[in-house]
Amino acid sequence: MPIRTVLRALWQSPAGPLLLSAQVALSLMIFANVAFVIDAHLEVTERPTGMNLANVFWVQSHGEGKDYDQQSAVKFDLEYLRSLPGVIAACVSNAIPQTRAGLRSLVSPNQDLKENKREVFVYQSTDAIIDVLGLHLVRGRMFNADSVLPAPARADVSHPAFGMEVVITEDLATKLYGNVERALGRPMHFSLLNGRSAIVVGVVELMQAAPPLAPMDIVYDVVLTPAVPPGPNAIYLVRTKPGLLDSIMGRVWKELEPRQHGRLVDSMDTLAAIAARSRVADRTDAVILAILSSLVLAVTMLGLFGFAAFAVASRTKEIGTRRAIGARRADIVKMFLLENWLITTAGIVIGAITTLVFAAQLHTLLELPRMPIIFLVGSMGLIWIAGLLAALIPALRGSTVPPAVATRVV
Repeated sequence: MPIRTVLRALWQSPAGPLLLSAQVALSLMIFANVAFVIDAHLEVTERPTGMNLANVFWVQSHGEGKDYDQQSAVKFDLEYLRSLPGVIAACVSNAIPQTRAGLRSLVSPNQDLKENKREVFVYQSTDAIIDVLGLHLVRGRMFNADSVLPAPARADVSHPAFGMEVVITEDLATKLYGNVERALGRPMHFSLLNGRSAIVVGVVELMQAAPPLAPMDIVYDVVLTPAVPPGPNAIYLVRTKPGLLDSIMGRVWKELEPRQHGRLVDSMDTLAAIAARSRVADRTDAVILAILSSLVLAVTMLGLFGFAAFAVASRTKEIGTRRAIGARRADIVKMFLLENWLITTAGIVIGAITTLVFAAQLHTLLELPRMPIIFLVGSMGLIWIAGLLAALIPALRGSTVPPAVATRVV
């Protein structure tokens, strides 16, 4: 049957076909962009952390009483942790890596912090943090042990303790100074310090503060500063030899708290477990988005199925007439599939344009990379196939209408 004839037949009642085409266009836009967002989101959660997660655990304590001294407690605890057989290194930290907790600050090579500035994660720790986390120092050196500032007498969030030397990630060095070599020896000014600065003495290759929320997230912009965090909470990071993690954790859980009066051990876990839990929400969101976009596609298929079924039911006499003048069952099936294909194609053409426009907005607003064309092409093919399958059963049913129907008097 000529396409012109089918178009003329559809145009006799244009409301239904036009609404279906709009539904197909909306489904294509949603499905393609959601698929791209899911893929981009899962890709960033699988990026390397730069840390040895498998052999590191953390333990958090809380000091109580007026006589609690954070500096003395931390020194005593670190001596104990480092003395345990199988412990490679231990340090104190203001936050647990792979979480978004801790200090954040705007940093810049310029004192006014108005140009070339970045928000960063700041970790207050001792010089052992590089060995604990297994970080790779690519340029310069780690800050010296004697440069570590002691814990203040009491916690003062408005004036955090920052050392005069800092170690930063390669990603941050490139963003602020152009390259790693230019970063060494240069000052870095902090908004948390009211513009005061520290000198960059070293650059580590990679450290991921937390799973990224977007491809352009700040989780790779990290600053390590030599300072014992203020109390009364203390977080210790401990790296063990392979295979000894569980046994050492069990020993620390039993022995650490009784070793000091007025100090309670709150919690303990592995760094790998924290990293895994941090990614559960991302994967759950991806599954929910996939389900919702599949439901949108299913509703579109249901609409195409309903339109084809209604067309068959309302045109049985026309089908019988065509059969009576020689049309084969295959011709009837082709007629309804062609109608469905035209409606679907019109929606796909409109949907492809809106999909590209919407993807450009996602690129601008969410700092996502540009959507690869494969997501649009794949979604177009899927909707074409889904549309044909939705109309196939009503079309086959219509092909069974006998020629005698044409002679019936209603």
